[in-house]
Amino acid sequence: MFITFEGIDGSGKTTQSELLANRLKQICGENYVILTREPGGSSFAEKVRGIPLRDNIDPISELLLFVSMRYEHMKKLILPALGEGKIVICDRFIDSTIAYQGYGLGIDLKLIEDLHELLRIRCPDITFILDIDVQVGLNRVNYKNKYEEMDICFYDKVRRGFQEIALKKTNRCHIVTQIEVKDNSQVYSEIYDKVIIPRISFLK
Repeated sequence: MFITFEGIDGSGKTTQSELLANRLKQICGENYVILTREPGGSSFAEKVRGIPLRDNIDPISELLLFVSMRYEHMKKLILPALGEGKIVICDRFIDSTIAYQGYGLGIDLKLIEDLHELLRIRCPDITFILDIDVQVGLNRVNYKNKYEEMDICFYDKVRRGFQEIALKKTNRCHIVTQIEVKDNSQVYSEIYDKVIIPRISFLK
């Protein structure tokens, strides 16, 4: 089972991915659940993850760097773990590239999709998209990279991108709305009780 968490910065996806991973580790065992992230997740990707987040590089170059890191992540960690029957939970994956580079920076969506198809990037089984008011999300962020310095208009585009992905990919995407008025336990309940338990047979 491959589960991903998506959303704009400050949406709480890192917190929720950690909560879910910890819960499933309690049930399935520490070694049965893998929690990972993007950019990163492999030795190569962790070494270069700061480049697209920090440096002002061309959007296409940035896209290719993200996709190459994802390919390495998939080949070295995700696919081997899934092949062993483990649950993999990832903080950001394909949809972040579509939302940030596609909707946010204006890169052609078909180009992004074609690159992932060419490399046969594994699609998640379940994706949680945490939808939050842009200003509230940015106010929550306590770190800075070049994306946090973008204006509200950019993040409005990214948020709309995630919303459209959720509408297009209803077979795997579950959107949790109004994050700004919910506490972590309420959000987690929507994720675990309403989606995870019905989808994973041994939890029923």
